[in-house]
Amino acid sequence: MCKPESHPTLYEWVEDFQRLGWVSVLEKQRWTGKQRLTERYRFAHQVPLRDSDDALLVNWCEVEITDELGGIIYRNAFVTDHPITADTVVEIVRVGRTRWKIENENNNTLKNNGYNFAHNFGHGKKHLSSLLASLNILAFWCIPCCSGLIDVTNCSVKN
Repeated sequence: MCKPESHPTLYEWVEDFQRLGWVSVLEKQRWTGKQRLTERYRFAHQVPLRDSDDALLVNWCEVEITDELGGIIYRNAFVTDHPITADTVVEIVRVGRTRWKIENENNNTLKNNGYNFAHNFGHGKKHLSSLLASLNILAFWCIPCCSGLIDVTNCSVKN
């Protein structure tokens, strides 16, 4: 997901690309059985993710779904390193929406169903991810030790 609030530089570039005619647009009509929806996809290539000389260049795409009256039902944007074309943009958005849905539902389950987890947007400044991975490995090593399957004094496996 790529929101304007979290990626202001990217959206400044997208606006500039739009003025230059470098943002491609694809519109599709879809009937849901109850209403006609318009899906409008916009995409641009090699957009800097942040304001720096070493900024990662990404491919950006946005979907906006509107009803017959023009009311916005859904709007979201995604970045990827995959090439985006008129043939691939619909699939890229579908995959992005699915991934977001899975992550969101998973995090909500972990937060709200007694697991006492909070969403973590980072892994520390230097070594936190390595520390957490080491603790995870240590925990898996401790399980057989605690259950008597490994003799820690002789570093051997019991038969």
